[in-house]
Amino acid sequence: MSLNTPLRGSTVKNFYTASEAQKRLGISKSQFFYLVRKGTIKKVTFPGKKQGVYPKPVIDKFAATIKALIEQYEPGASRFEPATFEDLPIEVEIDMSLYGQKGTTPLQSRVERLQRNSESNFVLRFEGQIVGHVALYPVDRQYLQKLLHNQVSGIPAEMVLPWLIDAPLDVFISIISVRPGFTLDVAKHFGLRLIAGAISFLKELGERGVVIENIYCTSRTEMGIHLANKLGMVGEEFPEEPGRWRFHLSVEASDNLLIGEYKEGLALFRAQHQSDS
Repeated sequence: MSLNTPLRGSTVKNFYTASEAQKRLGISKSQFFYLVRKGTIKKVTFPGKKQGVYPKPVIDKFAATIKALIEQYEPGASRFEPATFEDLPIEVEIDMSLYGQKGTTPLQSRVERLQRNSESNFVLRFEGQIVGHVALYPVDRQYLQKLLHNQVSGIPAEMVLPWLIDAPLDVFISIISVRPGFTLDVAKHFGLRLIAGAISFLKELGERGVVIENIYCTSRTEMGIHLANKLGMVGEEFPEEPGRWRFHLSVEASDNLLIGEYKEGLALFRAQHQSDS
């Protein structure tokens, strides 16, 4: 947009005044103008106007960044919850922007897997919007090993199991995605919140008596590899695909504090079960 263009009503809607921007960011007047002077917040002054205005997309993104950083101390600001069928197109949109069409699971496959196991796909909501998602599938053991060694591709819905309590399960973390556009610190924070939510769910499964023996995942992204390492998973690079890694974690052998949450839940179930028998 040229600064020689007169400021019209439709254009004004795309900008905040100083007081509106300050309120949107939730900071004091002095803090706001300090950030303007510093250049962190860019001001636009139109010809013939004395007062500057501030682009809404820039201010809104900055507000999300500030609130996400604050959320590190107030985790209740975001919600980790099971995905609904209405959420799945948004997951596809996020993954398309991150991985392209080739690296994105089609919508229909997601629908079929969710129909097979309604507790396999989860989203993270921040200010009412989905900012990330994670999928954890209990998968047929023989098929999963073929998947991890590039003998098959994708996870057909019929290979997704329910959360059984009468047979040990192997779990595949299919994906952990964070919507692009956030700063690196905020993106990592949302990624860790997704992991924390997944671990809480695993603890719940333990309390229900679900026995998980192994957890697997694959990744070629810096974020995915970072999160797998955070979980204490052991990785190796695919020989035939440099840059792509497969990760494994033996639940019983792991002393990772996050996996300890699941173990505590399972120990509680077993203690209660023994006392009832």
